[in-house]
Amino acid sequence: MVELQIQQQFGRTGIQQIPFQFKLDINPPDFEIRQKPATIVLEQPAAVIDIDFSPFRESLGYNGIDAQLRVFNEDAQATAQAGIERRVIEGNELGHIERKISLEQVVKEATDLRYKDLQLVSLASASIHIKQTPLRWNAEVGGVSVYATMGAVKSTFTYGQVRNVIEQPPYVQMHAVGAIYDTIS
Repeated sequence: MVELQIQQQFGRTGIQQIPFQFKLDINPPDFEIRQKPATIVLEQPAAVIDIDFSPFRESLGYNGIDAQLRVFNEDAQATAQAGIERRVIEGNELGHIERKISLEQVVKEATDLRYKDLQLVSLASASIHIKQTPLRWNAEVGGVSVYATMGAVKSTFTYGQVRNVIEQPPYVQMHAVGAIYDTIS
């Protein structure tokens, strides 16, 4: 007897999933600010001061060569005038015989102490001349420098996939088992 054996296997499907991929590359921006300060250069040469003390010194009696020469001339003229005046006075006194003045009295009067007048005088001030020099300056303007590198964003995207796959193929097997002829024993 022949038997028919049937084996059946159901198919099984599965899902193969490849996930999507999203990659983001970020290059950050580079931003730099540099500040250069302004510079100012000032140059002030020294002022020239010329102080002439000669008028002050001359009023105190300390003279230079030219002033001393002038003073000597003035003193000589004043002394000469005073001497001439004194001789005139003495001559006039001797000329008046009726007064009966002796030579001794004339000499005594000429040599008597005389009172001098005291005077308060102002002294000449020193002569001061100032030559100013102008202020020189130079300015360099500062500034701000900006260095910038723009950032970049780059993305890579790969779509995901979902596929249906056969994990176990279906099949049907048939086998004939046994003999076609019956034998009786």
